[in-house]
Amino acid sequence: MRLRLTFALLLASGGACAQAGPPMITNDPDTPGPGVWEINIAATGARVPGGFDLDAPDVDINRGVGERMQLSLHASWAHGRSNGAWRSGLGDVEFGLRYRFLDAATDGVSMAVQPLYVRGWSAAARRRGLASENAEWVLPLQVARPFGEFNVGLEVARHFVADEADAWQGGMFVSRDCFGGDCLAEINSTRVDGQSVRTTLNVGARRPLREGLLMMGSVGSEVTGRDRAPLVFYVGLQYVR
Repeated sequence: MRLRLTFALLLASGGACAQAGPPMITNDPDTPGPGVWEINIAATGARVPGGFDLDAPDVDINRGVGERMQLSLHASWAHGRSNGAWRSGLGDVEFGLRYRFLDAATDGVSMAVQPLYVRGWSAAARRRGLASENAEWVLPLQVARPFGEFNVGLEVARHFVADEADAWQGGMFVSRDCFGGDCLAEINSTRVDGQSVRTTLNVGARRPLREGLLMMGSVGSEVTGRDRAPLVFYVGLQYVR
């Protein structure tokens, strides 16, 4: 199973109080709002033992449906470098739907579920190790609430992978306003059944450039797990309309 560091899943900008998502790995329960488009375009990657993994462009498109739902499509052009040679191809494509069934404004805490379907559609990319061999369903639960000047959130997800070991993934983030934008930090771990835990520590920021346009970035490192990546990063823009 190719459990990728997915730095550009789903960023939200609507009715919930605490926001994670890009440039973080951990997601929050927020949604864009009725009829609102949210598009994230980024370069994401990792320095891995013996080479690099890079997704550029990494495109994440979200559409708000009512106050509490969003539809999403996430895809990237994946690149990998090993033994001095680069290879590239269409990475995994992800389809998702988020429903927020509790809202901080009325319930004191925001909670959402977000079923995702992930598949590597390109046979050439699968042969090159740039996309997953088997289809995957992901079932996350996302929780967030404010604590004074800070926003804190948690995401727990079960990955069901066809013909491979399943996995658990969990992350926690904290954010607050700073320097005219948001500063964020997270810890995110994945454990494939029967294997050791891989944990990533990450810090990042978002800053408005103009109305409806934000610059985002993060940098971090895998701190546990075999063949861990000493550097992971995200650099991108978010457009909301």
